[in-house]
Amino acid sequence: MTPHASSDVSHETPTTNGTNTDASAYSDFNGTDVVPVIIVGAGPVGLLLALRLALNQIRTVVLEKESSLSQLPRAIGYYGPVHDFFQEIGLYDQISTEGMASGGYAWRKLPTDNAMSKPGPDGKFKPGHYSIQLAQCRLAEIFLENAKKTGFVKVLWEHEVTGLSQDENQVSVTVATAGGGNKVIKGQYLAACDGGRSIVRKLLGIRLSGHSWPERFLATDVLRVAPVVPELSVHFTVDETFWGVATPLEHVEAGKEGLWRYSLAVPAKPNDDPNSTPLTDEQVLEPEYVDSLLLRQIDGPRPSTHVVVRKSLYKMHQLLVSTMHRGRCFLAGDSAHINNPIGGLGLCTGLLDADALAQTLQIAFSTSSSDPNLDDLFYRYSTERRWVFQNVIHPFSSANKTRLHGAKPDDVAREDWYFRALARGDPKELENIHRPLYAQWRTDMKKFWPVETTGKEVKATNGFTT
Repeated sequence: MTPHASSDVSHETPTTNGTNTDASAYSDFNGTDVVPVIIVGAGPVGLLLALRLALNQIRTVVLEKESSLSQLPRAIGYYGPVHDFFQEIGLYDQISTEGMASGGYAWRKLPTDNAMSKPGPDGKFKPGHYSIQLAQCRLAEIFLENAKKTGFVKVLWEHEVTGLSQDENQVSVTVATAGGGNKVIKGQYLAACDGGRSIVRKLLGIRLSGHSWPERFLATDVLRVAPVVPELSVHFTVDETFWGVATPLEHVEAGKEGLWRYSLAVPAKPNDDPNSTPLTDEQVLEPEYVDSLLLRQIDGPRPSTHVVVRKSLYKMHQLLVSTMHRGRCFLAGDSAHINNPIGGLGLCTGLLDADALAQTLQIAFSTSSSDPNLDDLFYRYSTERRWVFQNVIHPFSSANKTRLHGAKPDDVAREDWYFRALARGDPKELENIHRPLYAQWRTDMKKFWPVETTGKEVKATNGFTT
């Protein structure tokens, strides 16, 4: 029985099956060692997983096919149990200081009316009870900066995975490097955090199932001068065709230029004409068309002086893999599940995947590699995180989206149960509405060890068996 590395940070520097995990030795990694964990993808999910494992002295190699972190406009909001996770890894203060605090949300028609909203309490916000607004690219930078400080994380840029094999002891990945060469990197485990087009998922033969939405989603970062300081920073626009979300990316001062995120629905059919031909991606990204969408959302005097800094076009899906674990390989984040971006549930769920997977691997490295219960624990990770997506994230995010465009704004404000609850403004009622999300979003893997089994069925906490 060969022990894994200890994951207790209070212990002396551990060893992993004879491989030295000393941080200084790891800085000289040359690709020939069998590393504890290979992580594919240097996005926020992969980098957070690497950091969390590093804080428990578990070494990782992160493989990223790009030459640097992505700067594309993507997720911006983090709330609920994600704040608890940030506190546990010592980054809450930095992230909350750099980001903006949003204590409430507003829903409105195209900017000609007063918004329906419920402001949060004034004063200092309590962790978990508000949203931190911070661009995903900056969040990834924070994770990378702190991961590198540990000495237990090696990021290899321009390393694209092209092949994968595994046996009962290790995983081997073939990577193509920038110079045109190939190399093989071996690890005890592999975590795929390489996004919705995950090559690892494809190499493992794991399928994504679900549906795609007819609209596309245009995310833009825009410099503009706000005529007034909004009471609430996050605004959802309710409209049957031109729905969207707007929020500042930095603190707003009236009359001063600042950076804002406008995320805009691109109608499936131009001009709402059922006989029209959909615009190509290139046509949507033309400056004139981008401005035509933005000018429906941006308030203030005309002509508008806004400047588009960045833009990116996305398709929207509701997709989930059949499993998040196969052999010694695991999936996390968008490689495992994809949902539409309304409400900011996608990346937050991915970050909580990284939390659950880090716990799972810490348990694995603190016990015998031949323990027959480990495989049950690995399936438990998949079971629990898939359950969260199927029963919480998928229905919540779908409702968030359809609520914005499912009916005329005045009708939905009067008839939709959620908007009616907002109008009543009962804090207890609103807390009860969100409780299923907050209570079940995060997974505590430690409570499943040692694994309890009945025959070959793994008993799940959420009321079903696998």
